[in-house]
Amino acid sequence: MAVGEPFLFCGRIVEAYYTNPELDTVAILWSDGDKNREYYVNVDEEDDQFNALLKEWSYESLDECTRNRNENTRQEFRDAFHRYATERNLYGHGDDGTRDFPEGQFPEERLDRLDLIFEYDVSGKWAVERKEQLFKLKLKMFEQDCVKSSKSKTKKAAIRKADTPLEAIKAYAAFVK
Repeated sequence: MAVGEPFLFCGRIVEAYYTNPELDTVAILWSDGDKNREYYVNVDEEDDQFNALLKEWSYESLDECTRNRNENTRQEFRDAFHRYATERNLYGHGDDGTRDFPEGQFPEERLDRLDLIFEYDVSGKWAVERKEQLFKLKLKMFEQDCVKSSKSKTKKAAIRKADTPLEAIKAYAAFVK
């Protein structure tokens, strides 16, 4: 049997793998010498195309290739999530401006930041500090490129007029959509 006969992918397969959890479709990546191409066949032992594939790739090879592709995809997702979480300090550690705090105060400071958002109260003994924290939050928002470069006076005014951190965050969200 010559390369490319009886089907174009014959003798040219680069990779083959199952495309879905039902394992009823196989993607065949094959090369014509210039380009890699993709071709799909149904898993059907009565089908000539599927049988041509099985002459070059066993069920075990399909399983192994599928597992490897799925693991690579999972790892890419993990890496992307890790980068995202690290850039936005979602893990709760790293350079988020807390290095200047004395040892042992960081966790309390983190909780204090959450209190600023969820238990904001301008009355009582912490009123001045809370207002100052809200001002710093708004200032930080105005330092962001998406706000700086915006020409929308109404969106910027919404941040300025916010009376609580949640209102400020809601107003800021309009810039990052």
